[in-house]
Amino acid sequence: MDVFAFLKANPLLRGFTDDGVRIIQSVAAARQLEPGMPIFVERMMGESLFMLAIGEVTLHVTRNGIEREIGTLYAPDSFGELSLLHPGPRRVTAKTRSPSMVIEIPRRDFARLQQQRPQACLKLVVNITEAFAQRSVAGAPLLERLVELL
Repeated sequence: MDVFAFLKANPLLRGFTDDGVRIIQSVAAARQLEPGMPIFVERMMGESLFMLAIGEVTLHVTRNGIEREIGTLYAPDSFGELSLLHPGPRRVTAKTRSPSMVIEIPRRDFARLQQQRPQACLKLVVNITEAFAQRSVAGAPLLERLVELL
């Protein structure tokens, strides 16, 4: 897979020049994963952002000892974005459903890159913020229905 081409087309890198994409690519690593492999586990400290290049990833939560699937991600979805901005525990478990490839950006590498290339990092942070705002607006009706159930 051409990682540069994937990153260039990924919504999180919208508006990046080719040089900007290469800057982010310098801290990104492709990982091949088999079906059923955990990418991260609920309550572990978040340390990386992931972009799904190939395959499907399911999201799970465990309550009262029972694991429940709550969603599915497809390429080019991204997940774990907040790990780049603020360390904290994962709220879900992410597992591959099919043979998959993720592009991982570790927080420690992103923090180093911020010192060297702050403009590219700021642009990525702005895009992450915009993506979260869009998800928040899209999820508002569901939240309203949940409030009504209380």
